[in-house]
Amino acid sequence: MEFFEFTSITQTLISSITNDPYYTYYWLALIIGGVAFVTFFVLKAVALNKIAKNNNFKHRWMAFIPFINTYYLGVLAEKNKTFNKKTKYFSLALAIVEVLSVAIGILYSVAVIKLFETQYITAVPEPIYNTKGELLGKLYTGKYEVNNLPASLNWAWWVFNNANAFAFLLIDLANIVLSVFVLSAFFRTYSPRNYMVFTILSVIFPISAVFIFCVRNNTAVNYIDYVKEMQKRQYEAYQQYMRNNGGYNQGGYNQGGYYQGGYYQGSYNQGGNHGAGQGNASQPEDPFGGLGENTKNDGKPSDDDPFGDLR
Repeated sequence: MEFFEFTSITQTLISSITNDPYYTYYWLALIIGGVAFVTFFVLKAVALNKIAKNNNFKHRWMAFIPFINTYYLGVLAEKNKTFNKKTKYFSLALAIVEVLSVAIGILYSVAVIKLFETQYITAVPEPIYNTKGELLGKLYTGKYEVNNLPASLNWAWWVFNNANAFAFLLIDLANIVLSVFVLSAFFRTYSPRNYMVFTILSVIFPISAVFIFCVRNNTAVNYIDYVKEMQKRQYEAYQQYMRNNGGYNQGGYNQGGYYQGGYYQGSYNQGGNHGAGQGNASQPEDPFGGLGENTKNDGKPSDDDPFGDLR
């Protein structure tokens, strides 16, 4: 869960500033991480509740319950499946993985507090040498020695040393993969234009609440229907361009093609070999120029874009 991600980031910053080898300020990291978590959690809950209300979903209370609101993400993304399965199944699995991650995080935090409030653990600095082999100083790199640790704290020492064990890393990996599946489906539903950027940033950084809040007023769409609609609009724009510029009658084969600008006037007859004469003096405009830009002649976004609000 984001709480321990915020705590870990804060602890890393504190350690880099203080070079403290004993987790002296771990309590400060927990406080800052807790404040950040509560702020983002409220932001996310309010946004999910708003989305559910706008799109007529039931059980909006789920948005305010930890772990359950993770499952609710998949429910709100019902218009887009993941591997042809309902996304809520993946969000349920993600919620379970989050519970396991939080349990491990709590156990690790308790172990740190128990170990470093005593004098049983000693940090071991590593010497730093220059290119000439001269000693420049010593740096704490996270190595510790145990000094008469009581048997009652052996579990804490084991947890502290095995926080990056294979089993724990598998849980972290499952959390990342499932987050990609769930968030991708969610943002494809409420921000199809930006879903990939929102998903990647939300997985790398614990800021998914910000993007969810940004799309809180959007209407749910099916991503495949969205793509088809965009293709249709581009085709209609091309057809309109051809009509405005004469199509094949004025700008194609008759006036700008074989007769006036092609083989008869600008090619074999007047210009010599293979269109090297007058017909190629000026190139026709690209009929696909500007397609997909969704702009008017003045370069500003078009007001008639039916998907303009899906940001």
